[in-house]
Amino acid sequence: MPLRFWKKEKPEKGKPEAESEKPKAKPKEKPAVQPAPIEKAEKPEPVVKKPEEKPAAPAAPPKPGEVEVFVSEAHAGLVDLGLTVAPTKAVFAKRVAAYPGGEAAFVAEYRSAPYKAVTRVLADWLGFRVPEAFELDAVLKEVNPRLSSFKLTLAAKDPTWLDQELNLRKVKLILADQEKVVRFKDARDFLKGVNDLLVGRKLAFLELETWADDFAFLLVRDPRWDKLKNPELVVIKADQTATGGECGECGAPVGKYWSDCLKCGAVFG
Repeated sequence: MPLRFWKKEKPEKGKPEAESEKPKAKPKEKPAVQPAPIEKAEKPEPVVKKPEEKPAAPAAPPKPGEVEVFVSEAHAGLVDLGLTVAPTKAVFAKRVAAYPGGEAAFVAEYRSAPYKAVTRVLADWLGFRVPEAFELDAVLKEVNPRLSSFKLTLAAKDPTWLDQELNLRKVKLILADQEKVVRFKDARDFLKGVNDLLVGRKLAFLELETWADDFAFLLVRDPRWDKLKNPELVVIKADQTATGGECGECGAPVGKYWSDCLKCGAVFG
């Protein structure tokens, strides 16, 4: 308990002995300097050591034959969706072996969320990724080799910045005898403009979910929307696959496993 010092009270002046006698003036006393209270030194709080976080346990090794079973199952599903053909199974197996973390990580992801595991392999295998900030030339280098299989080439002319703060640009796209001016803020907007030119040819760049800030796309001929709207194996983001509910911000339809809204860009938790 801190010690306390109290200021001493001055004694009362005595009454004069006679009214005729005037009290003698006393010299003024200097006020006593009140010392600052001495605070009791606080004891430092004991440091509580937090238990060290253990690193995540490595994925359990696949059971004998489990990798082959999952590869066959996933590849057959992709063939049924029209996203690849049967002879590519061996190549698909190699891509699974190159999965981040190896086959054990793929199996662990496939057990709990097959749509994530397969979508990721598909994006890195047949698709291509575009970062949030990108240059047009870099995207064209990914788009044109895929269009060349259909004897098509996409050109982009007169790129112009409309608003750098909003990352808004415009460009004239030319495909054979078709032209279209496209305004875009991200790769999703840009590829939508490309798809407008491809619609008559029954081709489309489908957006694959990445659950991150980048984008991934896959060129598909005559997409089977009736099957692609089921997201349990592959998550494709398009108006045709928005069957999982509504966006809490704008009310637009969204997909079951989407990370953000196609209309307003709201990110889901």
